[in-house]
Amino acid sequence: MTRRPAPNRRAPQATRKESAPSHHPTPGFQWPTMGELLDPRAPYLMPIALILITRIALALYMPFAAEDAYITFRFARNFASGNGLVFNPGEHVFGFSSPLWTLWLALGFKVGAPPVAWARVTTLALEIVTLVVVTAMLRRGFGHRSAWCFAFFFALWPYFSGVSVSGMENQAMVALLALASAGCAAKSPLSGPALAALALMRPEGLVASAIVAGWARWRDRWIAIALIAIAVVALTLYFGSPIPQSLVAKSRIYGTPGPWAGRHWWEWISPFTLFRFPQISDTGHLFLLTIVMAPSLWIGARTLWPERSQPVGAFVAGGLAIWLGYSLLGVVFFWWYLAVPLAAFAALAAIGFPKLSRGPALDISVGLLIAGLWTVVPVLYLGRSQNESYSFANVSNFLQRRVQPGQKVFLEPIGMVGYGAPVRIIDEVGLVSPSVAARRMQGAGWYADVVRSERPDWLVVRRSVLSGGQAFAGAGAPFRSAEERAAVFGGYTTEAADTTSGPNGLFVMSRRP
Repeated sequence: MTRRPAPNRRAPQATRKESAPSHHPTPGFQWPTMGELLDPRAPYLMPIALILITRIALALYMPFAAEDAYITFRFARNFASGNGLVFNPGEHVFGFSSPLWTLWLALGFKVGAPPVAWARVTTLALEIVTLVVVTAMLRRGFGHRSAWCFAFFFALWPYFSGVSVSGMENQAMVALLALASAGCAAKSPLSGPALAALALMRPEGLVASAIVAGWARWRDRWIAIALIAIAVVALTLYFGSPIPQSLVAKSRIYGTPGPWAGRHWWEWISPFTLFRFPQISDTGHLFLLTIVMAPSLWIGARTLWPERSQPVGAFVAGGLAIWLGYSLLGVVFFWWYLAVPLAAFAALAAIGFPKLSRGPALDISVGLLIAGLWTVVPVLYLGRSQNESYSFANVSNFLQRRVQPGQKVFLEPIGMVGYGAPVRIIDEVGLVSPSVAARRMQGAGWYADVVRSERPDWLVVRRSVLSGGQAFAGAGAPFRSAEERAAVFGGYTTEAADTTSGPNGLFVMSRRP
């Protein structure tokens, strides 16, 4: 008898190990196929469904856009109606932040679409584009689990839904950042226009575009430069400067006090509490994630760096460059500003989280946290919307009934009032009134001086300014003395008052004959 050799019982294990699926980053970008988009096991179909559900649900409870969106709406409506790209007819002031978004809204007015619905449907479509593009980048470059991490977070984190229905342009900018990154990686002929569109979406978009251009061909860079140059020349000829007055006014009035005063931009990244918990609700919710988010970002950064030629590297670099600028300057926190940096952080953390999470425990824990926030966080965005509609929309409705077209109104919340009432706006911050911003920088008494020089027919003033002479926000004391304050308001009669909102309640006053 011939003795047979004993079977190698380790061989099947070795074979299984050798044939186990492994992932190696591959360059370039490819759109997912229709089969992949419709496959429930792929990270597209279910997250897209979640985006539709969350955004539509929140929109149904919030009939109004954010207050600042109505500033852009008024510019767009005037442009569509033939009055020019102006807030006040005849005054060429670059008082909006996004040339591209304003022109898109003007197209909506031109075809008769309601501006809030037009902005929301556009944003919803672009968010789906963002999800597909960034998820495809991550899936191709870093694996299935990384793709699912980003898709789930982007679809379900309540903040993104709040920005989506706000009417602001920031989620559209996230989509342009994703498309430009993917286009440059794929050597698409649309890369140049995409880079130019990103640069013209917001002032900080120029920074992101310059960063992403590092992944582009020189041909596409020159196309982008040419398109941006044409836009800069056009804006300069029309407004006298390609720099938005809104940017100039905000930087002057609110200041850029540096990274310590502006730590609201970075204190939510680390679990180390630096003398305080995050003071802003939007970043306070993120602080709950820092135990897993901080190490995920660290692992993600170490993993991405050797593969930084990946298209998701451009997406992350562009978003984080904006965040770094905000942090170093200490830019004042307007809640919609966080959208682009947070999307970039989410993509970076999605690369690192699968290496941190061994097994389903952390996945389930984070999933439960995000799902549970939906029982709490929507109240924040609903509350903001209700407060703005109660204060600002009520003032707008009152003035619609009382003002004569073309009368002057001096106030700070110029969005809903300016959009709804046929008045000439003089705004306290100087977004559309450059002379006011310049006067505020000269020191105390700016409010009194503007009232004397402009002689507005109406004042919309907060209780804190009326009773204590304290500016709502920003540089410069409104009055030099209590006597000056009394003299200014003595020339006006109170016509309507919000007595339930504390120091921020609005009083509407008309000038005495």
